[in-house]
Amino acid sequence: MTFDSRIGPNGREDDVTNALRELYAPPADDRYWSDLAQRIMARVSSEGEGDAWWQPLAQLARVGVLAAGVALAVASIALTRSRTAEPSLAYESLADTPRTSFLQIAIEPDVNSAREATLRYVIAP
Repeated sequence: MTFDSRIGPNGREDDVTNALRELYAPPADDRYWSDLAQRIMARVSSEGEGDAWWQPLAQLARVGVLAAGVALAVASIALTRSRTAEPSLAYESLADTPRTSFLQIAIEPDVNSAREATLRYVIAP
C-alpha cells in the first residue's frame, strides 16, 4: 500500500481507489450501450402517449390561475370599498362637528345653562 501525501490527511490508498474504479467502471460490452440507447429512445418516443411528466403541473397551473383570479377579484373589491369609505368618513367627520365658532365659546359666560342647551338642541342640524 502506497500513500500519496498530496491527497487527504493520511495520503491516498491505491488499493481502495482501484477497488472503487473496478466497482464503478463502465461496462465493456457494447451490447449494454446499444440497449441503453434503445431504452432511451423508446422512452422519448412514448412521451406523447399517456401521462407526461408535465401533466400534473398543468393541472396545478389551472388551479393556480383560478386562485389568482379570485385573489384579484377580492383585492379589487377591497380597493373599491376603501376608496368609497374615505370620502364618506371625511364627510361624516365634518357633518358631525358642531358649528360653533371659537369666538362664541370665548364670549359666552354660561355655556352649561339649561336654556343654552335647549337652544343648541333645537338649532343643531
